[in-house]
Amino acid sequence: MFFLLSKILSFLLVPFNWCLLLLSFGLISKNKRKKRTAFIGCIFIFIIFSNTFIYQMVVKRWEYPVEPLTKDESIDYPIIILGGLSSYDNHTERIHFNEATDRLMQGLLLHKANPVRPLIISGGSAEIYFSERPEAEYLYEYLTNIGIESHKIHFETTSRNTFENALNTATLFDSLDIGKEITLVSSAFHMRRAQACFEKQNFKVHPLAAHAFTNHQALKPKDYLLPSLHTLQSWPLLIKEWMGILVYKLKGYL
Repeated sequence: MFFLLSKILSFLLVPFNWCLLLLSFGLISKNKRKKRTAFIGCIFIFIIFSNTFIYQMVVKRWEYPVEPLTKDESIDYPIIILGGLSSYDNHTERIHFNEATDRLMQGLLLHKANPVRPLIISGGSAEIYFSERPEAEYLYEYLTNIGIESHKIHFETTSRNTFENALNTATLFDSLDIGKEITLVSSAFHMRRAQACFEKQNFKVHPLAAHAFTNHQALKPKDYLLPSLHTLQSWPLLIKEWMGILVYKLKGYL
């Protein structure tokens, strides 16, 4: 129920949807004052959430810092890569990698620097409308196909969210009798919640943030003045993350 409810509520955490709701209300309302308030609210939300300068100010303060990779060959504890970076097309039998694949690429660099370090892929299916292959399962096949030794890869295929990532990975570690000091690879905007979940399961976490939205380059004049649909579409990840942290705290997951 919690999983299904979180998917339904996610619709209400998208600024573009707020604009649509206010616009729709303004069009159907017969009250001139309410109509005017709805239209003004719609314009205000669009201007604020489509402004790249405002978005960058917020995301820079929120994201976990992305730092240079430490390729220390003496480090041998496992590398855990959280899922949500790909999908599988049953028709073409191919993997579609999304922008969060940076998690996998950075984790592979660490593994290549010291192949002794095992890789753990944690990710099942978060799809609620139809069944699909667990992400960790087909990523395991992909990694072995590109030359990663199969005995260096472990996978957890049942988790649907970050809490289950941590809980099920802890169970996997206990079954394999692996120490719980890890490098945890996740997106920079998601790292705070991921780290807290794994620490709740008694892991000693060394965070490795990837897939960052923070732009370290100087902004252009248009970023201050002109609305950006790309920026408007970037906010839901942050808002959902903040709501996710609130819900996890209320449920005692953190």
